Amino acid sequence: MKILFPLILAATFATTLFAQDNVSKAKELIKNGNCAEAVASLQKVYKSDFSKSAGEKAAVMLTECYLRDHNRDEARKVTSRFLEYYVKSDYRERMELANAILTVEQGNPYDGVEAMLRILAYSKNPAARTRTKEVAIQVLAASLLNADQLQALVEKYPVDKEVIGWIQLQIGRECQNAKRYKAARYWYKKVVNTENAPSSLTETAQKGLESLDGRGAGAPTVLVLAPLSGDFAEFGAEAIQGVLLAYEQAGLNGKVNIRTADSRADASQALLRVQQAVNQDSVIAIIGPIMSAPAATVAAWLGANYQHIPMLTPTATDDGIAKMGPNIFQVNVTMDNLAQSIADFAVKCLDIREFGIMSPLGDYGAAVSRSFTQAVERRGGDVVAFRNYEEGRPDYKTEFDLIRDVRFKQLNRRLNIKRGAADLNASNSKLKKDEEVDFPGLLIAASTPGAAGLMAGQAGFYKITGTLLGTSGWYGRDLLATGKNLVEGSYFSVPALDMGDKATFDKFASSFKERWGADPSEDKVSGLSYDAANIVFQSMNSSEGITKSLNKSKDFKGVYGDIKFKRGANVNTKIVTVTKGKFEILDGCPELPAKK
Repeated sequence: MKILFPLILAATFATTLFAQDNVSKAKELIKNGNCAEAVASLQKVYKSDFSKSAGEKAAVMLTECYLRDHNRDEARKVTSRFLEYYVKSDYRERMELANAILTVEQGNPYDGVEAMLRILAYSKNPAARTRTKEVAIQVLAASLLNADQLQALVEKYPVDKEVIGWIQLQIGRECQNAKRYKAARYWYKKVVNTENAPSSLTETAQKGLESLDGRGAGAPTVLVLAPLSGDFAEFGAEAIQGVLLAYEQAGLNGKVNIRTADSRADASQALLRVQQAVNQDSVIAIIGPIMSAPAATVAAWLGANYQHIPMLTPTATDDGIAKMGPNIFQVNVTMDNLAQSIADFAVKCLDIREFGIMSPLGDYGAAVSRSFTQAVERRGGDVVAFRNYEEGRPDYKTEFDLIRDVRFKQLNRRLNIKRGAADLNASNSKLKKDEEVDFPGLLIAASTPGAAGLMAGQAGFYKITGTLLGTSGWYGRDLLATGKNLVEGSYFSVPALDMGDKATFDKFASSFKERWGADPSEDKVSGLSYDAANIVFQSMNSSEGITKSLNKSKDFKGVYGDIKFKRGANVNTKIVTVTKGKFEILDGCPELPAKK
C-alpha cells in the first residue's frame, strides 16, 4: 500500500497536467480562429475531467466553439450540464450568457433577453457585464420583441441605463409602426430626457419624435385587461380570445389597436396597467377587468377621472361596480339584481309580505340574502326569520328546527293577540308544535341546483310549508332530479344570459371553434367578452362618444341573450317556475288562485 499510493498520486498529477496542457493548446487554437481543431481536445478534457478546474474551463471554451460553429444542440447540452453542476463558478456568467443566446436563437427572444438582464442585475464582473450588455443591445436592435414584451422587461429589470434606453427606444419604434403615435412620443421622450444617455440613443429618439410631427394620437386603442398570468390565467386567455374574435369579425385591423394588459387578477396591478395605457395611448374603451375586485378598483379611478372612456367588465358580479361612474358597465348580471328581481316578483306578483331565509355560509349566500332582505324591506315586506347553514351536508334537521321554532313562536303570539290573551307567549291550543308551520315565502339561497333540490325536499320533510324562492343557483336539471315534486310551484330569478337564442350561441360557438380550435368554455368568459367587445365596436361611430351612446342605447343582443343596461348594470333577468316537472319562463305575473 505504501508503494501503491505514490504511484496513484503521480498518475493523477500526470493526468491533471495533461488536461491542463490540452486546455492551453485549445485556447491558442481558439485565439487563432481555429475552433474545429480545438474541439477534439476540449471534448476529451470535458468528458474525463468535467468536475475539475481543467474540465470547467474546457466546458466554457467548448460551448463558445459550438456557438461559433452554430452547433446549438451540443452547446445546449454543455451549458445545461455546466449550470446544473457549477452553482458557483468564475465562468458562470459566461455560460448563462451562452444559454441566453441559445434561447434567443431557438425562437424565444423574450426569455433570452430576460436572462441577459438578470445577469446584469447580479454580476459584479466588469468583463461579463460588458459582453452581456453588448449582446442584449444587439438582440433588442433586431426588433424581435413587441411593445408589451419590452415594457414588461423595463418593469422587471431596470438594471442599466443604456440597455433601458434601448428598450424604450424600441418600444417607441414598435408603437410608431403600429400607428400608436401618442405612445411612440411618450417613449421617445423618455429616452431624450434620460440624464447621461449615450448621444447616439438620444439623437435616434429625437429623430423619431421629429418623424411624428403633424401626426395626431394615432389609431384609437381598446385596452383589454385580464389576468394573463397566475391562477386565473385560463380565464384571461378566454377573455382575450373572445375580444379578438369580435375584433376580426368587425374588420377593424389597422383601424383600431387592441392592447392587452395583464391584471394578474390583482386590484393594484390592474389600476397600474390602466393608468399606463391612458397615459401612453389614445384609449377609447376598456374591456375588463374580469374579476370583481380589480374591476371595482379600476372603475372607481376611471369613473372619477376619465368619464369619456367607458369600461365594460364582462363577468364581474359584485354589486355597485356600475354605480362608480356613468362610464362603467357590467355585462354580467349581478347577485344584487337577481335578488332584487325575485324579491320584486314575490311582493308584487305573489303578494307576499313575510319571508324566511335559509342562507348557505360563504360569500354567495351572504350576497344573495343581504340583497334580498334590502329589496324586500324597500317594498314594504319583512324578513321574519333567518338561518345560516353549511352547504354540502346530507341533513339539516337542526337548522330547519330552529327556523321553524322562530316562526312557530310568531304565529303563536298572533293567535294570542287575536284572542286578547294577557300572556302573548302562552301556548295556544289551536297551534301544535308538531304541525306544519307556514312561511308565505321562504328564500333558499342555494348555490347549485342539487343543493336547492335537497333543501326543498328537507323543508317539506321537516314540516315547513310556503312558496319556495331562489336565484340563479337553482337553475339546472339537478333541481328537478333532487327536489322532484317538492319544487313544483317554486320561483327563482335567472339571468337572461342563461336562456338566450340557441341559434345566436351556435353561430358564435362555430366561429370560436374555427378560429381557436376549441369550443368556448361553459364559464361564459369568452362569450361575455365577445359581447363586451361588440358593444364597444357598435358604438364607436357615434358622434356623441361611446359612453353617451351606451347610456342611450341600453339594449344589445348578446351570445347568451339580450343585455339591458340600467345605470350601467345588466338588469335583464327572468323569473322561472317549475310546472309539471318542467322549467317554465314567466312573462309577467302568474294567475294566482282566488283567496278564500
